[in-house]
Amino acid sequence: MILLAGRDSALLEGLAQALAHTGHRVAVAHSADEAAELREKHLPILAVVERGLVYGGDAALSFARGAIAAGTALVTFHGASDVPDPGDLAPAAAGPGIAQSDSAPAMADSRPADPGIGRHVLADLILPLERNRLAALAEHLASRARTVGRARDVTPPEPTAS
Repeated sequence: MILLAGRDSALLEGLAQALAHTGHRVAVAHSADEAAELREKHLPILAVVERGLVYGGDAALSFARGAIAAGTALVTFHGASDVPDPGDLAPAAAGPGIAQSDSAPAMADSRPADPGIGRHVLADLILPLERNRLAALAEHLASRARTVGRARDVTPPEPTAS
């Protein structure tokens, strides 16, 4: 199973449909807490998580660490609109006394807040532009999971009422 987590419902729905079309089971979460709950319930082979949810506080950090400990591959993403066009950026200081314009957009920060998590991120994608790369990565991970004997969908049994 593949877990998609982020705030952009339309993007997540499109990705879920594309991945489901290739034969993968997909679950969608809109918060780190919801993603952690789904991760514990379904044990995904891949978690595709919006960068802000992975690097955005204690719940996000807990989710990322739990995913890694459970053997889930972690991929972060950000939208294409999060990265400004290079032509729109003001040039860095060209010389003494020339400062960068305050009105120019800042380049999206690609550095993770927690380097301990950042080194475990398999890829940082710009979605939906790199959706084919995501599909290929998901297929490779599913193939590898089958090769090493990990069941396709390992869902823990529901607790029985006593």
